[in-house]
Amino acid sequence: MQFIRQEGHYLHYRIKGWCKINIYWLGSFYAEVWFLYNLKDVGLIRTFTKSACLDPYLHSLEVPVLFE
Repeated sequence: MQFIRQEGHYLHYRIKGWCKINIYWLGSFYAEVWFLYNLKDVGLIRTFTKSACLDPYLHSLEVPVLFE
């Protein structure tokens, strides 16, 4: 978790059940940090390199329109 905080770039989050899942970009891979609300602690850190794993974040991502 310390490495993710120091080196990662926070991108977005999603809610799944009783977890808030933050996603970070770390250059050559992504990391999900699953925060467990009931325990008030990190329950899982999952890493991946496939962009298809970003799909769950796309429905709630808002990108501002710069030019119309």
